[in-house]
Amino acid sequence: MKFVAVGLGGAIGSLARYLIALVAEKADSVNFPLSTFFVNITGSLMIGFCWSFFERVHISHEFRLFLFTGLLGGFTTFSTFTRETTQFFKTGEPFQALSYMFLSNAIGLAAVFFGFYLSLRLLR
Repeated sequence: MKFVAVGLGGAIGSLARYLIALVAEKADSVNFPLSTFFVNITGSLMIGFCWSFFERVHISHEFRLFLFTGLLGGFTTFSTFTRETTQFFKTGEPFQALSYMFLSNAIGLAAVFFGFYLSLRLLR
C-alpha cells in the first residue's frame, strides 16, 4: 500500500508539474527557468503549510507518503533545478546561474516558513 501511495502521488505531482511547464513555455520570454522556479517555490509553500497542519491533525502514514513523498516530491524538482543551473554555467551565463541558485533557495526557504506560518494563522 505504501508503494501505491507514493506512486499515485508521484504521478499526480509529476503531471501537474508538466502541465505548468507547458503553460510557462508559452509565456516564457526571459532567460530564466520560470516553470521550475514556480513549481519549486509553490511546492515549498505547500510543504510548509501541510507540515504545520499535519503536526496538529493526525493522518495515516500512507497518506503522509502520498502527500509529501509522492505528490510534493513529484511536483517539485531538484534535479531539473541543478541541470538548469549547470546549463547556465556551461553557456557562459554565471550571473543567471548564481541568481537562480540564490533566488530558488532563499525564496524556497521563505516559502516553507510562510506556509507554516499561514497554516498556523488560518487553521487555528
